[in-house]
Amino acid sequence: MRACPFAWFSAVLTAVIGVTIAKAGQLCPFTCGDVTGNALIELDDYSAFHDCFGEQPVTPECACADLDGDGDVNLHDYALFALVFDNGSDETPPNCTGAPATFANLTAHRPRNGAGYAPLAKIPVAEVDEESATRGPGVRINAPGDSDPASEDDLIEVLLTVQPPGAAFALRRSDAALRVWTTANKQAGTEIAFAGDRTDALPIGPGQSQITLWIEWAAAAHGAADLDAEPFTSTIVRDRLTFHTFRSIIIVLGGEGQVPVYPFDPNSGTFVVGEALYRAGFDALLYDEDVVAADGSGAAYNAVANAIQNRLVDTVAVFGYSHGGGSTYDLAERLDLNRALLGVFTITYTSYVDSVSNNSDVDTAQELRRPPATGYHLNHYQHGTLFEDFFLDGGPVPNSNPPPTGLDVETTPWGATSTHFQVDDYIQVRSLIESTLDTHTPR
Repeated sequence: MRACPFAWFSAVLTAVIGVTIAKAGQLCPFTCGDVTGNALIELDDYSAFHDCFGEQPVTPECACADLDGDGDVNLHDYALFALVFDNGSDETPPNCTGAPATFANLTAHRPRNGAGYAPLAKIPVAEVDEESATRGPGVRINAPGDSDPASEDDLIEVLLTVQPPGAAFALRRSDAALRVWTTANKQAGTEIAFAGDRTDALPIGPGQSQITLWIEWAAAAHGAADLDAEPFTSTIVRDRLTFHTFRSIIIVLGGEGQVPVYPFDPNSGTFVVGEALYRAGFDALLYDEDVVAADGSGAAYNAVANAIQNRLVDTVAVFGYSHGGGSTYDLAERLDLNRALLGVFTITYTSYVDSVSNNSDVDTAQELRRPPATGYHLNHYQHGTLFEDFFLDGGPVPNSNPPPTGLDVETTPWGATSTHFQVDDYIQVRSLIESTLDTHTPR
């Protein structure tokens, strides 16, 4: 039985349209050589290419085998396929030239403190955390009108590395709140412009393999957004960072005479904890306890006030050792008294380690008051001896954890011989501060 003329005409028309679309590159959204669309160029792709050899690209799969887009799959397509088989590609059919793929890596760092990173170091976000909404790169809100009292330390340093050197790359963002600069202090003319959600080719010179960028969250609202590195000629995501805005600020206060200088002395357990929290993605600020005056005023208070008033931070955590514990109380008290001036916030977490009142450098009184308005208070202390501790002891604090008044470490096997100068260094104490703060405080 002969085919219906209309059916024959329809089949021919479908083939012609298929070839035309294939020539326009509309049937293959995958990169050159990725015939099967699994983001790899492997033996399965060779087999699929072989099945299409000598055919017209009337199916989506064979359209991906027509690398040069000339309407058939022939030896020229095979030559291009051989070029990209081991090297990958940034291109999509019908624009395949056989040029090898380019690659990029984005490395974000934890936030700065003023114009630099001291008393911490420049610490990169771990590769495994780069796309985490909690442990990934945190960024401080830098809304229009922010006075930036700390030298634009709202911006996050990001290193882009490309291969081969000089490769052309662009950035794509998922939220316009992300802005990108080539200078740390937003010098005029150094912003990388976006057209919609994508930049032009980044200013990477011939032979240059790295460029430092500075990322800003320029919106008066919390959020999260992706920043992708893509080859300039394609939309392939070579690396991604997921930024989230900080909702909290962590204040870490050492004991008398403990000045935070990196790398931290392992016997300064409070600063060891502060560094661990910073690495884990918290906006942690480490201080000598003397920055907190007896009335709670000083640099630590100013940092918290700025975060609440200018960065929409609504969560505060404070912990300290020895005189730093006394300063924890003083700071929490001042914050609580000044709520009407500061705005809406919650002190979700405080912790003492052998807390001593800090009305002066020679104060030896136990700090036994629970910090006002704290949602959770952790307390470690030792009862000590006269000659080993020089009258320096913490003590039980009402309504503390572990209930009901905290833990006297000298009642445990691991802390039985503790002195005031050791209690902050036990791994059991440090680990419990880290875990309980993480549980009760969002980043």
